[in-house]
Amino acid sequence: MAELERTRERLMPLIKICTEYGTAIRIGVNHGSLSDRIMTRYGNTPEGMAVSAIEFLKIFRGEGFNRIVVSMKSSDTLTMVMANRLLVRMMIDEGMHYPIHLGITEAGEGEDGRIISAAGTGTLLAEGIGDTVRVSLSEPPEDEIPVARAIIKAVAGEACRVMNPVASLEQRKPGEKWFPQVYTREGERFMDESGEPFTGEVLTVTPSGLQTMGGRQAYDRVLNPVFNYDNPEQLAIGAAALLGRFFIARHPAGLCISNSGTVQGDALIRLAFSILQATEARITRNRYISCPTCGRTRFNLQEAVRKVKAATAHLTGMKIAVMGCVVNGPGEMAGADYGYVGAGEGKVHIYRGTEAVIKNVPEAEAPGKLLELISSDQERRTPVN
Repeated sequence: MAELERTRERLMPLIKICTEYGTAIRIGVNHGSLSDRIMTRYGNTPEGMAVSAIEFLKIFRGEGFNRIVVSMKSSDTLTMVMANRLLVRMMIDEGMHYPIHLGITEAGEGEDGRIISAAGTGTLLAEGIGDTVRVSLSEPPEDEIPVARAIIKAVAGEACRVMNPVASLEQRKPGEKWFPQVYTREGERFMDESGEPFTGEVLTVTPSGLQTMGGRQAYDRVLNPVFNYDNPEQLAIGAAALLGRFFIARHPAGLCISNSGTVQGDALIRLAFSILQATEARITRNRYISCPTCGRTRFNLQEAVRKVKAATAHLTGMKIAVMGCVVNGPGEMAGADYGYVGAGEGKVHIYRGTEAVIKNVPEAEAPGKLLELISSDQERRTPVN
């Protein structure tokens, strides 16, 4: 309690000046920067994030300040979804009604960044959670707004209002065997990953059907959504926004994406695997965490992401962060196995977890040094026969 009282005292000048000028405040809880007190009691968990937000909300409410928006910041899709669900339940219990800002922080770039953002944000929007949306891409800022709009439209339709929220799906029990497959469709037949005909149960559904499905309708069935897109990016965003909640809950036995538009063939298979990857339902490649550019970034972040991806593309199942600076970078890349973090003009720190193990590496040499560190760690972990 003493720590909370000290926090309240430090906040008082801010509360006073924001009250005077009618300024709103965003309370952003970062998955990678929870206080020692929260970490000791709850660990680096969604519950810890939600409790931390509620503590601050109580301080502001106690001072009569209610011009607040709340944000649960995490680069991990499942953590962001669970933290926001817990936050809503706790706010209801406390009689609080504050707007919530949604987004996967450091989602990355390209198709992966869009799919990760859509899977997490779309899941919560479908449940009626969220008042504003930010898509965080390692791309020019103007690229982010159309993606956010596409996510909202996929879930809420042209009106951009979720009129009939669905209940969150009950999670599959921990420890229950579950390994979702990706299927392809040939006419009326469905083929498994080995090319054999699938004889199990398939649930074919339209996008509007996905919007309203609840309960256990997709449980242990192969989910076969049928879309109608000619644009690959719009298909990726729309599919991830609507399918994310089913795979976050670990319900379907597999996924077969059909499309009556011009996007066909291998593109649909890649998209299915990408959605499974984004929801951590099945890991088939690396997850790259990378921040949006800002004034502190001292190198070409998009180029750095491309170089790191190229250097590590042969690896699988790792989380690798590419961050623009040491100010927010280490705190924003919670859960990453390795990090590539800007340290100054043309210099990079290489991280193992949260520890900078190689410092001030020239930018041109940094991807190679990162790969050397990963390779060295893998060799040490490989048992000798």
